Amino acid sequence: MKKQMMALAAVGAIALLSACGTDTTTDSGSSTDETPAGATNLQVCAKYFDGGEQSVAQRVTDELEFDMAALTDDQSNAMRSTNIQLEAILRLAGPEDTNLVISKIKTPFQMADDIADETGTEIDTTGVTEAVAELQTICDNAGYTAS
Repeated sequence: MKKQMMALAAVGAIALLSACGTDTTTDSGSSTDETPAGATNLQVCAKYFDGGEQSVAQRVTDELEFDMAALTDDQSNAMRSTNIQLEAILRLAGPEDTNLVISKIKTPFQMADDIADETGTEIDTTGVTEAVAELQTICDNAGYTAS
């Protein structure tokens, strides 16, 4: 169990670092003060959908199948890890409509995190399926195709 929790923490840390990390060195090796302008819909879609069986999209689909009233420790940890990955996607600062949809998808995963921290009491998945479909439409309209 301890190994699983450490692995989930590592995955979450990697997701956060990959989503937030930016190379700010120029060809001359000097550092710039440039701040990224924010992600496009295509970049947000790639972070959510790319990765096949390990993608955030697949994890969301799989984890929403859990019995939310009786999560096992492993399921709770999986949902907490997915919550971290969804938070990393939100930190890309993509277009407002895309971030709103990701926030809707993230809600039950945050609730699972709150329950694990003993600050929440239930997990409500209402509207998540619709939000996932809405994100797919946004991505389709942006010209995104999974790689």
